[in-house]
Amino acid sequence: MTKKFFYKTGGNTVSSVSTVIGITLVLVMVSVIVIVSQLGIALTDHYKGQAVIQLMLDTEISEDAVKKINTALRNEPFAAEVNYTTKEEAARIMQEELGEDFIGFLGYNPLPSSIDLKLHNDYNTTERVTEVVQKLEKLSGVNEIVYQKDLLEQMNSNLKKWRAGLMIIGVLLLAIAVVLIVNTIQLAIFSQRFLIKSMQLVGATHWFIQRPFMRRGLWYGFISGLLALVVTFLLMLAFRDEMGDIIRVLSEKNRLLILVFTVMAIGLFLSWIATIYAVRKFLYADTGKLY
Repeated sequence: MTKKFFYKTGGNTVSSVSTVIGITLVLVMVSVIVIVSQLGIALTDHYKGQAVIQLMLDTEISEDAVKKINTALRNEPFAAEVNYTTKEEAARIMQEELGEDFIGFLGYNPLPSSIDLKLHNDYNTTERVTEVVQKLEKLSGVNEIVYQKDLLEQMNSNLKKWRAGLMIIGVLLLAIAVVLIVNTIQLAIFSQRFLIKSMQLVGATHWFIQRPFMRRGLWYGFISGLLALVVTFLLMLAFRDEMGDIIRVLSEKNRLLILVFTVMAIGLFLSWIATIYAVRKFLYADTGKLY
């Protein structure tokens, strides 16, 4: 059936196989771009999720007041995680870090109870964190708000530079992929240039001429996309020990589905566009330039 399809659209098996292989190799490169971008997003989310705002509570605050603050924070849209630490727990943690019984030396526990607040990633920008801190300062029973503003600003600045660099590289590689796919399909259709011009001369419309080639282009994109995904997954399987962390990240938050959808969509779209471009190029070319 496949061979019949190729012959029907003026193609041949050798040319079609070579075209599919060429597009597959390009789409493997596209899959690498998608994987790197997904890892970049995951890395950004990870570092943003490490930012913590610490609410130091009043020394004489009651348990009911603490519960009210906890409940209020958990109901806020910016709160991703809320952890309450009592004075006793804070003292135990401090003693473990210092290796000394500072309470016995001082005669009392100077540490206040506190609440550690982690924000959703959308709120981990300098401007939005400032807005959150201003709102937290109005809570009754909160003595002090502690967070590393300079570190947050530096982290956001570095992440912006990293994302910009990754985007530039991704766009350049995608542009290369577009050029390669266009050239590959153009070479595949080159042998049919006289057939295209002959159909045009006998009165066939542009749509009638393009339609079988467009179907063939979509077929190329579909098969190449599947093969590219198979190659990508086989490489990941072969190097699963070395790529264990990468595979784990990709398996979270539907990232593998994003990879599959993106590679297939790009393969189909670029093959379709490249086919239209190649056929129209020969449709509008002078007959003398076809030789």
